[in-house]
Amino acid sequence: MAVKKYYGVKVGRMQGVYKTWAECQKQVIGYKGALFKSFPTEAEAKEYVAGIAPAAADDAAEQMASPVNTTAGKHYDIYVDGSYDNNKKQYSWGFAVYDGPTVIHTSSGVGKDANAVAIRNVAGELEATIEAVQWAENQEVDTITIHHDYIGISEWATGKWKTNNTITQNYAHFISSYLQWVKFNKVAGHTGVAGNELADKLAGEALKKL
Repeated sequence: MAVKKYYGVKVGRMQGVYKTWAECQKQVIGYKGALFKSFPTEAEAKEYVAGIAPAAADDAAEQMASPVNTTAGKHYDIYVDGSYDNNKKQYSWGFAVYDGPTVIHTSSGVGKDANAVAIRNVAGELEATIEAVQWAENQEVDTITIHHDYIGISEWATGKWKTNNTITQNYAHFISSYLQWVKFNKVAGHTGVAGNELADKLAGEALKKL
């Protein structure tokens, strides 16, 4: 079981102390110049945010370090996206893997399921997620976070949305056995989030190769 930690965000979208990495991540991932640090107690985290704790040297190191270093075990952030060409009636997928601020792997391809064309780029984002999880399963990683811009990626996976067709049902069935180490984070599409923009570009380029 992971040791309880508190995350102090000194510079981010919203300064404060967060009790989970997922909450902290929303404030720092993609935020230029973010400063944050993990602590074993809430009091220490509050002191860090308030500037009481000595942090000048630590801040610079934390800013350059992988966000993963604030959690137990190895963690990757994976951005997924899909694309659709109305003329070719074809969808595609792409994903980019980040180890902290560094892109360590990318992959993309065209859709494999002819029946999924009906849900257009959503089919691509679903397929990107499946491809990403399968890739991560063969790596030495403890947890991953799938960053997606279509909310159904997480809602179908967690059962919050009902699966009304075989495409979403197959996706939900696949992802169900990975939920212990696969987490989800909704990001706003086309808003300058580097990972999301890269995944979108990869998916689009896959279509151009047809």
